[in-house]
Amino acid sequence: MFKINWFGKFNHLKALSLGLILLTLATSVNAQSGWTKAKGEGFYQLSYQSLVSSDYFTLSGEQLETNKFSQQSLVIYSEYGITDRFTIIANWPIQTWNGFESTETVSGLGDLKIELKHAILKKYLPLSISITPEIPIGRANHYAQSKVNDFEQINLPSGDGEFNVWGTLATSFALPNAPFYGSIFGTYNYRTQYNDIQFSDQIGFGAEIGYQIAGKVWVNTKLNALKSVDEVTTVSDFVRGDGTAYTSYSFGASTPVYKGINVSLSYRNFTDWIFARENIYSSGVISVGLFYQVKPLSK
Repeated sequence: MFKINWFGKFNHLKALSLGLILLTLATSVNAQSGWTKAKGEGFYQLSYQSLVSSDYFTLSGEQLETNKFSQQSLVIYSEYGITDRFTIIANWPIQTWNGFESTETVSGLGDLKIELKHAILKKYLPLSISITPEIPIGRANHYAQSKVNDFEQINLPSGDGEFNVWGTLATSFALPNAPFYGSIFGTYNYRTQYNDIQFSDQIGFGAEIGYQIAGKVWVNTKLNALKSVDEVTTVSDFVRGDGTAYTSYSFGASTPVYKGINVSLSYRNFTDWIFARENIYSSGVISVGLFYQVKPLSK
């Protein structure tokens, strides 16, 4: 493992990239299920995510040690049942903070995902398909000043500047006599370009299982994997996450705390189990959130 100081003797890397990927937001694959909300049913969550890492994996999978990088994000996530078969979902990092230990911290809005999910099958084997445009409203270029040299800066954007569309197929099951469920999904990310740089599409898949303890606490574990469709061999679009690959696992729990308000906690990390880590900062991601569910009115 090599040691790199982004503002030291490896300035040629900084000159090529001037940035880093948006790990927890721009390239992460969220868990998906085959269920849609009932008409009028809602789910609303506010969460805080944090990653701190000095371990960067290059496009060739080589592990490098850099100055410590940190990213924190405040994310709004919501689902609403338009009909029993159509659910609209919003996922928006309303603030993201990025910085190295050798730079100032910069912040800004993230890109907005709007997902429309349709239940193909609903009763016996829940099966859904969804289309999710990702709208580049985040700050695509945001330079953080070096604390070491006043004349140096690095690009730490809160958005990737690119319009892309995710397509996802998911199925789920729940046991009739036990509080246990499972889901699997596959997803394809159609990517476009930013500043005349054409990005590679991405393919991903994942699985989740969950169980309720003592009628109160839901626990779950998830496995996700993501990889670029094309081989990416240059770092010309490193700042946009092109060529990123990983396998991630997570553990989570949630419990009600007050009048329909629930608290959730999760831990996520990255491995090379399915897809080896490439173009990614790898470390544990801690997430804590509050969510509220609205049940439809009885007919």
